[in-house]
Amino acid sequence: MILRKAIVSIFLLFISVVQGQTTEYSGVIKIKGENGPLPGVTVLLKGTKIGTQTDFDGNFTINVPDSIQVLSFLYVGFKPLEYRLKEETFIEIFMKEDCTICFFDAQQIGFSIKSGVLNGPVGGQFDFTFPSFWGTPTLKSGIGYQTNLKDNRLLNAYVNLEHLFVNCGFNMDINATLRDLDFDQTIESKTNSIEATLHTRGLMTHVGFSNIRYLKDDTLIYSNGPLVGVGTWLGPPFYATVSAKTSIYKSVSEYEGEIRRSFRRISTFLRYYKVGAYNEVTLGVGINFTYYLRKRQE
Repeated sequence: MILRKAIVSIFLLFISVVQGQTTEYSGVIKIKGENGPLPGVTVLLKGTKIGTQTDFDGNFTINVPDSIQVLSFLYVGFKPLEYRLKEETFIEIFMKEDCTICFFDAQQIGFSIKSGVLNGPVGGQFDFTFPSFWGTPTLKSGIGYQTNLKDNRLLNAYVNLEHLFVNCGFNMDINATLRDLDFDQTIESKTNSIEATLHTRGLMTHVGFSNIRYLKDDTLIYSNGPLVGVGTWLGPPFYATVSAKTSIYKSVSEYEGEIRRSFRRISTFLRYYKVGAYNEVTLGVGINFTYYLRKRQE
Protein backbone atom coordinates (compact mmCIF):
# COMPACT_ATOMS: atom_id res chain seq x y z
CA MET A 1 0.00 0.00 0.00
CA ILE A 2 2.77 2.38 0.93
CA LEU A 3 4.72 1.38 -2.20
CA ARG A 4 1.65 2.06 -4.36
CA LYS A 5 1.22 5.58 -2.87
CA ALA A 6 4.90 6.32 -3.41
CA ILE A 7 4.71 5.26 -7.05
CA VAL A 8 1.59 7.38 -7.63
CA SER A 9 3.22 10.40 -5.93
CA ILE A 10 6.35 10.07 -8.04
CA PHE A 11 4.25 9.72 -11.20
CA LEU A 12 2.19 12.82 -10.39
CA LEU A 13 5.35 14.79 -9.57
CA PHE A 14 6.88 13.73 -12.89
CA ILE A 15 3.76 14.83 -14.78
CA SER A 16 3.70 18.23 -13.04
CA VAL A 17 7.39 18.81 -13.79
CA VAL A 18 6.95 17.90 -17.45
CA GLN A 19 3.87 20.07 -17.83
CA GLY A 20 5.48 23.04 -16.05
CA GLN A 21 8.86 22.93 -17.80
CA THR A 22 9.97 26.31 -19.17
CA THR A 23 12.86 27.74 -21.17
CA GLU A 24 14.37 31.16 -20.58
CA TYR A 25 14.69 33.27 -23.70
CA SER A 26 16.45 36.63 -23.91
CA GLY A 27 17.02 39.09 -26.70
CA VAL A 28 17.14 42.62 -28.00
CA ILE A 29 14.63 44.57 -30.08
CA LYS A 30 15.84 47.16 -32.59
CA ILE A 31 14.33 49.60 -35.07
CA LYS A 32 14.51 48.18 -38.58
CA GLY A 33 16.80 50.23 -40.80
CA GLU A 34 18.41 52.08 -37.89
CA ASN A 35 19.68 49.31 -35.57
CA GLY A 36 18.86 51.53 -32.59
CA PRO A 37 17.36 49.88 -29.47
CA LEU A 38 13.61 50.11 -28.86
CA PRO A 39 12.70 50.46 -25.16
CA GLY A 40 9.23 49.78 -23.75
CA VAL A 41 8.19 47.08 -26.24
CA THR A 42 5.60 44.64 -24.86
CA VAL A 43 6.69 40.99 -25.23
CA LEU A 44 3.85 38.48 -24.75
CA LEU A 45 3.40 34.74 -24.85
CA LYS A 46 1.03 34.44 -27.80
CA GLY A 47 -2.55 33.83 -26.76
CA THR A 48 -1.97 35.01 -23.20
CA LYS A 49 -1.52 38.25 -21.28
CA ILE A 50 1.71 36.98 -19.73
CA GLY A 51 4.79 38.89 -20.74
CA THR A 52 7.39 41.55 -20.07
CA GLN A 53 8.79 44.79 -21.51
CA THR A 54 12.15 45.73 -22.99
CA ASP A 55 14.45 47.92 -20.92
CA PHE A 56 16.08 51.22 -21.97
CA ASP A 57 18.58 49.34 -24.16
CA GLY A 58 15.88 47.23 -25.85
CA ASN A 59 16.78 44.05 -23.93
CA PHE A 60 14.30 41.54 -22.49
CA THR A 61 14.17 38.18 -20.72
CA ILE A 62 11.13 35.90 -20.57
CA ASN A 63 10.37 32.34 -19.38
CA VAL A 64 8.40 30.38 -21.98
CA PRO A 65 6.53 27.12 -21.26
CA ASP A 66 7.22 24.35 -23.74
CA SER A 67 3.56 24.51 -24.77
CA ILE A 68 4.07 28.04 -26.18
CA GLN A 69 5.86 28.30 -29.52
CA VAL A 70 5.30 31.95 -30.51
CA LEU A 71 6.11 35.35 -28.95
CA SER A 72 4.21 38.54 -29.82
CA PHE A 73 5.84 41.98 -29.88
CA LEU A 74 3.72 45.12 -29.58
CA TYR A 75 4.71 48.81 -29.57
CA VAL A 76 2.76 51.98 -30.40
CA GLY A 77 3.77 53.37 -33.79
CA PHE A 78 5.26 50.07 -34.95
CA LYS A 79 3.73 47.11 -36.76
CA PRO A 80 2.92 44.14 -34.46
CA LEU A 81 5.29 41.23 -34.95
CA GLU A 82 5.18 37.52 -34.11
CA TYR A 83 8.23 35.30 -33.77
CA ARG A 84 8.22 31.48 -33.78
CA LEU A 85 10.69 30.18 -31.24
CA LYS A 86 13.59 27.99 -32.31
CA GLU A 87 16.44 26.26 -30.55
CA GLU A 88 18.39 29.49 -30.08
CA THR A 89 17.58 31.12 -26.75
CA PHE A 90 18.88 34.57 -27.76
CA ILE A 91 16.63 36.48 -30.14
CA GLU A 92 17.35 39.60 -32.19
CA ILE A 93 14.14 41.28 -33.36
CA PHE A 94 13.78 44.16 -35.85
CA MET A 95 10.47 46.04 -35.70
CA LYS A 96 9.22 48.21 -38.56
CA GLU A 97 7.53 51.56 -38.07
CA ASP A 98 3.82 51.75 -38.84
CA CYS A 99 3.24 54.25 -41.64
CA THR A 100 -0.06 55.47 -40.16
CA ILE A 101 0.89 59.04 -39.18
CA CYS A 102 -1.36 61.56 -37.42
CA PHE A 103 -0.59 65.24 -36.84
CA PHE A 104 -2.37 67.23 -34.14
CA ASP A 105 -1.05 70.72 -34.86
CA ALA A 106 -4.03 72.21 -36.75
CA GLN A 107 -6.41 74.81 -35.29
CA GLN A 108 -3.87 76.30 -32.90
CA ILE A 109 -3.47 79.87 -31.64
CA GLY A 110 -0.23 80.89 -29.94
CA PHE A 111 0.87 83.97 -28.02
CA SER A 112 4.48 84.58 -26.97
CA ILE A 113 6.40 87.27 -25.17
CA LYS A 114 10.07 87.64 -26.03
CA SER A 115 12.98 89.82 -25.05
CA GLY A 116 16.18 90.56 -26.92
CA VAL A 117 19.28 90.54 -24.74
CA LEU A 118 21.27 92.94 -26.95
CA ASN A 119 19.08 95.32 -28.93
CA GLY A 120 15.32 94.69 -28.68
CA PRO A 121 14.21 94.05 -25.07
CA VAL A 122 10.47 94.38 -25.73
CA GLY A 123 8.62 92.03 -28.08
CA GLY A 124 5.91 89.53 -28.77
CA GLN A 125 4.68 87.01 -31.32
CA PHE A 126 1.31 85.77 -32.57
CA ASP A 127 0.91 82.40 -34.33
CA PHE A 128 -2.18 81.04 -36.06
CA THR A 129 -2.72 77.58 -37.58
CA PHE A 130 -5.64 77.10 -39.95
CA PRO A 131 -7.96 74.07 -39.93
CA SER A 132 -6.91 71.13 -42.11
CA PHE A 133 -9.35 71.77 -44.93
CA TRP A 134 -7.22 69.83 -47.39
CA GLY A 135 -6.51 66.76 -45.31
CA THR A 136 -2.94 66.30 -44.10
CA PRO A 137 -1.29 69.64 -45.15
CA THR A 138 -1.50 72.32 -42.47
CA LEU A 139 -1.22 76.05 -43.13
CA LYS A 140 0.56 78.01 -40.39
CA SER A 141 1.28 81.71 -40.11
CA GLY A 142 2.75 84.09 -37.59
CA ILE A 143 4.20 87.53 -36.98
CA GLY A 144 6.67 88.74 -34.34
CA TYR A 145 8.03 92.15 -33.38
CA GLN A 146 10.89 93.37 -31.18
CA THR A 147 11.97 96.90 -30.31
CA ASN A 148 13.87 99.03 -27.83
CA LEU A 149 11.08 101.64 -28.10
CA LYS A 150 13.51 103.95 -29.90
CA ASP A 151 15.53 103.33 -33.06
CA ASN A 152 15.71 99.51 -33.12
CA ARG A 153 13.03 97.23 -34.49
CA LEU A 154 12.93 93.71 -35.91
CA LEU A 155 9.86 92.31 -37.68
CA ASN A 156 9.50 88.60 -38.46
CA ALA A 157 6.62 87.06 -40.41
CA TYR A 158 6.11 83.60 -41.88
CA VAL A 159 3.66 81.40 -43.79
CA ASN A 160 4.29 77.65 -43.71
CA LEU A 161 2.58 74.82 -45.55
CA GLU A 162 3.51 71.88 -43.35
CA HIS A 163 3.14 68.11 -43.91
CA LEU A 164 2.86 68.75 -47.65
CA PHE A 165 4.44 65.40 -48.51
CA VAL A 166 4.25 62.65 -45.89
CA ASN A 167 5.58 59.12 -45.98
CA CYS A 168 6.81 56.64 -43.42
CA GLY A 169 9.91 58.25 -41.95
CA PHE A 170 9.64 61.32 -44.22
CA ASN A 171 7.82 64.64 -44.01
CA MET A 172 8.25 67.83 -46.06
CA ASP A 173 7.26 71.46 -45.34
CA ILE A 174 7.37 74.59 -47.51
CA ASN A 175 8.16 77.80 -45.60
CA ALA A 176 8.14 81.47 -46.65
CA THR A 177 9.57 84.12 -44.30
CA LEU A 178 10.11 87.89 -44.12
CA ARG A 179 12.62 89.67 -41.86
CA ASP A 180 12.60 93.47 -41.71
CA LEU A 181 15.24 95.26 -39.57
CA ASP A 182 16.05 98.84 -38.58
CA PHE A 183 19.02 99.23 -36.25
CA ASP A 184 20.46 102.35 -34.62
CA GLN A 185 19.80 104.48 -37.73
CA THR A 186 22.82 102.83 -39.35
CA ILE A 187 21.49 99.48 -40.68
CA GLU A 188 18.39 98.71 -42.70
CA SER A 189 17.83 95.14 -43.85
CA LYS A 190 14.95 93.36 -45.53
CA THR A 191 15.14 89.69 -46.48
CA ASN A 192 12.69 87.26 -48.06
CA SER A 193 13.19 83.51 -48.03
CA ILE A 194 11.47 80.42 -49.33
CA GLU A 195 12.66 77.01 -48.26
CA ALA A 196 11.83 73.32 -48.09
CA THR A 197 12.26 71.57 -44.76
CA LEU A 198 12.81 67.82 -45.01
CA HIS A 199 12.16 65.70 -41.90
CA THR A 200 13.80 62.26 -42.03
CA ARG A 201 13.82 60.18 -38.84
CA GLY A 202 14.49 63.01 -36.42
CA LEU A 203 16.81 64.99 -38.71
CA MET A 204 15.73 68.26 -40.35
CA THR A 205 17.36 69.61 -43.52
CA HIS A 206 16.63 73.15 -44.76
CA VAL A 207 17.21 74.00 -48.42
CA GLY A 208 16.01 77.21 -50.04
CA PHE A 209 16.59 80.60 -51.63
CA SER A 210 16.78 84.12 -50.13
CA ASN A 211 17.15 87.70 -51.31
CA ILE A 212 18.26 90.72 -49.30
CA ARG A 213 18.29 94.50 -49.39
CA TYR A 214 20.98 95.56 -46.92
CA LEU A 215 21.91 99.20 -46.25
CA LYS A 216 24.70 100.12 -43.85
CA ASP A 217 25.65 103.79 -43.69
CA ASP A 218 25.92 104.67 -47.38
CA THR A 219 26.59 101.15 -48.69
CA LEU A 220 23.61 99.43 -50.34
CA ILE A 221 23.63 95.72 -51.20
CA TYR A 222 21.05 93.88 -53.30
CA SER A 223 21.79 90.17 -53.46
CA ASN A 224 20.33 86.68 -53.85
CA GLY A 225 21.76 83.56 -52.29
CA PRO A 226 21.20 79.98 -51.16
CA LEU A 227 19.73 79.05 -47.81
CA VAL A 228 20.90 75.88 -46.06
CA GLY A 229 20.48 74.50 -42.57
CA VAL A 230 20.09 71.49 -40.32
CA GLY A 231 18.15 70.58 -37.18
CA THR A 232 17.37 67.67 -34.92
CA TRP A 233 15.46 66.51 -31.87
CA LEU A 234 17.44 66.08 -28.66
CA GLY A 235 16.08 63.37 -26.38
CA PRO A 236 16.51 63.06 -22.61
CA PRO A 237 17.47 64.98 -20.60
CA PHE A 238 16.99 67.94 -23.00
CA TYR A 239 13.73 67.14 -24.85
CA ALA A 240 14.32 70.05 -27.22
CA THR A 241 14.43 70.84 -30.94
CA VAL A 242 17.62 72.51 -32.22
CA SER A 243 17.99 74.12 -35.65
CA ALA A 244 20.44 76.40 -37.45
CA LYS A 245 20.26 78.09 -40.87
CA THR A 246 22.37 80.45 -42.95
CA SER A 247 21.80 82.50 -46.11
CA ILE A 248 24.88 83.50 -48.07
CA TYR A 249 24.77 86.70 -50.13
CA LYS A 250 27.32 88.86 -51.88
CA SER A 251 29.41 90.71 -49.24
CA VAL A 252 27.01 89.84 -46.37
CA SER A 253 25.67 86.73 -44.62
CA GLU A 254 22.64 85.95 -42.47
CA TYR A 255 22.47 83.40 -39.62
CA GLU A 256 19.56 82.00 -37.60
CA GLY A 257 19.52 79.52 -34.73
CA GLU A 258 16.86 78.26 -32.33
CA ILE A 259 16.51 75.93 -29.36
CA ARG A 260 12.86 75.17 -28.52
CA ARG A 261 11.31 73.08 -25.77
CA SER A 262 7.60 72.51 -25.11
CA PHE A 263 5.73 71.56 -21.94
CA ARG A 264 2.23 70.65 -23.08
CA ARG A 265 0.72 74.05 -23.91
CA ILE A 266 3.74 76.05 -22.80
CA SER A 267 6.77 76.53 -25.08
CA THR A 268 10.10 78.18 -24.40
CA PHE A 269 12.76 79.18 -26.91
CA LEU A 270 16.19 80.71 -27.30
CA ARG A 271 16.98 82.34 -30.68
CA TYR A 272 20.03 83.85 -32.29
CA TYR A 273 19.88 86.14 -35.33
CA LYS A 274 22.72 87.85 -37.18
CA VAL A 275 22.77 89.79 -40.44
CA GLY A 276 25.84 91.76 -41.37
CA ALA A 277 26.95 93.79 -38.31
CA TYR A 278 23.69 93.20 -36.40
CA ASN A 279 23.38 90.53 -33.67
CA GLU A 280 20.51 89.56 -31.38
CA VAL A 281 19.90 86.86 -28.78
CA THR A 282 16.23 86.43 -27.85
CA LEU A 283 14.56 84.61 -24.97
CA GLY A 284 10.87 83.78 -25.18
CA VAL A 285 7.97 81.92 -23.59
CA GLY A 286 4.57 81.23 -25.13
CA ILE A 287 1.26 79.45 -24.70
CA ASN A 288 -0.86 77.61 -27.29
CA PHE A 289 -4.62 77.06 -27.44
CA THR A 290 -6.78 74.82 -29.60
CA TYR A 291 -9.82 76.48 -31.15
CA TYR A 292 -12.90 74.73 -32.52
CA LEU A 293 -15.16 75.58 -35.42
CA ARG A 294 -18.89 75.62 -34.85
CA LYS A 295 -20.72 73.46 -37.36
CA ARG A 296 -23.26 75.22 -39.51
CA GLN A 297 -26.83 74.28 -38.81
CA GLU A 298 -28.79 73.33 -41.89
